[in-house]
Amino acid sequence: MTSTVYFLTRIQNNSVTAIDNVFIKVSKFDDYVISPLANRLSDHDTQLITINDINLKILNNTPRYIRNIDKHGIADFKIKLSLKTWDNVFDNNDDNSTYNSFLNTYLRVFYSSFPVRNLITKTNGNAWVTMGIRTSCKQKGGFTFFIRIVMSPY
Repeated sequence: MTSTVYFLTRIQNNSVTAIDNVFIKVSKFDDYVISPLANRLSDHDTQLITINDINLKILNNTPRYIRNIDKHGIADFKIKLSLKTWDNVFDNNDDNSTYNSFLNTYLRVFYSSFPVRNLITKTNGNAWVTMGIRTSCKQKGGFTFFIRIVMSPY
């Protein structure tokens, strides 16, 4: 991690300090520009970092297929299996035909008792935004709204 802020970030009366900083992994992000941004909300200037050529992982909502196996499905499965006549399985003399017949019957019952559900998971495209950043954004938004009301000429 490398420090990136090399300018004064706090100006108050006769005092100037560089107390704020942004740390990045320079080996991963070597093409960046950081600059001060006066926000006029406090005595701290904002640091604006622009990272060029950043490759973010693109998240998409890919479907996932699941089977819900619960006690109701298991009871249904047991009932359906007990009601099946297994004559077509035992009528075969060939081992392969017997196995295939058994498997087909078993899977038909299984698939009807435990149907496939399409589960689409919503991915968070802003996974990099931490809880601290979200809290700060909410507080700043509320403060900005308050200032607009107080400073409004109407």
